[in-house]
Amino acid sequence: MSVDRISRVRGRLSMATQLAPRPNVTSGALDPATRSTGTGDSELLPRAPLTPRIAVALHDVSKVYPNGRRALADVDLVILEGDFVFLVGPSGAGKSTLIRLLVRDEVPTSGEVFVAGSELSRLGSRAIPKLRRQIGIVFQDFRLLPRKTVRENVAFALEVTGTPRRRIGPAVDRVLALVGLSDQAEQRPSQLSGGEQQRTAIARAMVHDPKVIIADEPTGNLDPLISWEILQLLLRINEMGTTVIMATHNAEVVTALRKRVVGLEEGRLVRDEVGGYHRDS
Repeated sequence: MSVDRISRVRGRLSMATQLAPRPNVTSGALDPATRSTGTGDSELLPRAPLTPRIAVALHDVSKVYPNGRRALADVDLVILEGDFVFLVGPSGAGKSTLIRLLVRDEVPTSGEVFVAGSELSRLGSRAIPKLRRQIGIVFQDFRLLPRKTVRENVAFALEVTGTPRRRIGPAVDRVLALVGLSDQAEQRPSQLSGGEQQRTAIARAMVHDPKVIIADEPTGNLDPLISWEILQLLLRINEMGTTVIMATHNAEVVTALRKRVVGLEEGRLVRDEVGGYHRDS
């Protein structure tokens, strides 16, 4: 990696660190920056710097398809663990290509893509399923198996990875409770509302306890009230520590929540800000 590339990535990471939320100290808890001297007084200690971990990083990533179409051009992006990021841009901006790169459905023409500490183009075929267990994916069209119940749809994500049966039941019960579908566990997708189907899809994405959730237009087929409920669920998942990357065209949601916004246009990164504050280095 060139000196210029290293400098750019370090600059973005520095800015991300400055804007990253700090952990709260609960009332009555001892501040980690103090220690008892044994005389009833406390001595102030220098704070150890918080070092955020990188969940996703793209370094000078470009993607050109065989027909000559350039989908991404020179994209540098760092997303920290615990971030909630809206991915925005018009149709054809490169959002879908970026998502396919993150789940290793595609590899970049040039540059490097890191997810959960792995550089994806270097992964062998046997390592790709393991990577994908660290990433939960939620689609606009749900992609549920129509002949399986809610419970069976969620369990299937574990069954195909060879998870022991004794672990499947408790894991499924946990995520169905998380998304509020315990009472609908034995229903099939055709018996569910659109919002319930999307909750099922989120439960399926969460059942592996992934480090990153990628939601590709998850509210695109839902009415505004249900869309807001799904968004609140994703925010709750993010508060539990999971990194969330959500592609959306819903400008009202993006404006209202004031989370980090990464914008693409004609394959280039043209926006990176939180609540109006630019994160560009």
